[in-house]
Amino acid sequence: MSSASLASRIVGVWRLRAFESHRAGLPVRHPFGRDATGVLVYAADGTMSGQLMRRGRPEFASATIVGGTDAELRAAATGYVAYAGTFEVDEARGVVLHRVAMSLFPNLVDTVQERSATLSGDLLELRTPDGARLVWER
Repeated sequence: MSSASLASRIVGVWRLRAFESHRAGLPVRHPFGRDATGVLVYAADGTMSGQLMRRGRPEFASATIVGGTDAELRAAATGYVAYAGTFEVDEARGVVLHRVAMSLFPNLVDTVQERSATLSGDLLELRTPDGARLVWER
């Protein structure tokens, strides 16, 4: 195991490999499909950004997002998660804290999102308190 801190070892760009929802007594779900895509960035200055997307979302009839119909906007938004802000790591607990400054979902703004973190080689596994499991690869 590396003697470097978890905080220093997660700095970089990560690509989504798996996005699963684990709930007691229920089968594992893939909220954005088994082929979901995403990127997670942890910068050395403490800035972070994460985006996840369902592949195959329908295109808008309009050439601009503001021209989208309610149905198009709904389909686009429910197949996409994005937020950015800062991060810090609680090394003793193996937890990454995302301090959300901006988000597609307004309810996340000004919240702290806790993720238990396990780093093994080029794989970073993050788990949320509500049962999501995200696997990222450097």
